[in-house]
Amino acid sequence: MNSAVQQEDETSWWLRLLRGEPNALAFFYERYADWLLKYGLSVAYNRELVQDSVQELFIQIWNRRENLTVPQSVKYYLMVSLRRIILKDVMSARLTTDLFPDHTLAVDDQPGVDFEEVAEANVRKLQAAVRALPPRQQEVIFLRFFDKMSYEEITGLTGLDYQVLRNTIHRAIKALRQALIHNIDLLLPFFLISAI
Repeated sequence: MNSAVQQEDETSWWLRLLRGEPNALAFFYERYADWLLKYGLSVAYNRELVQDSVQELFIQIWNRRENLTVPQSVKYYLMVSLRRIILKDVMSARLTTDLFPDHTLAVDDQPGVDFEEVAEANVRKLQAAVRALPPRQQEVIFLRFFDKMSYEEITGLTGLDYQVLRNTIHRAIKALRQALIHNIDLLLPFFLISAI
C-alpha cells in the first residue's frame, strides 16, 4: 500500500475512532502496537514500562477522543504521544524511587517470628525483589499491599485506568513470584500472605 492510500485509509479509520467506534481503536492497536513496543524500547529499555505505556496510550486516545483532531500522520502522532508517556513515567519513577524508604517494607511487628535471622534475610530478599520491579509496579505494589489502598483509591491517586492497574499488579506479583520462588526460606510465604 502506498503512503497516500495508507494515509487516506488511516484518516477514515481515525474519523471512525473520533465518532466512538471501538473497532477503529482496535484497527490502530493491531496495526501499531507491536511497532510501538519496539519503538518504545528504544526510548526506555524497560519492557514492562513500555508495554504499560503502549496500553496507556490507547486508553488515553479512547478516553480523550472527543477532544482529538485528525493528525497528519497517525504513526507520528502515536510515536510522539508514546514517547511523552514513557518519559513522564521515567521522570516520575526517578522522583518517587528515592521516596521509597527501606522501613516501609519492614515487617518487624509480625507476631510469632521464631527465626529472626531467617526472617530478616527474607525481608531483604523481598525488598530487593520489589526494588527490581519497574517503578510503576513498585508504586502500585506499595500502595496496594503495604499501604492497603483499594483499587479505586489507587486509580484515583495515580490516574491509572482500572484495568491497567489490575494488569500492572498482576505482572508485579508474577515477577515477584518468579524472583522469589527459588530464593526463599520457608518463612517468606507467610510474610507474603500476611502482607496481602
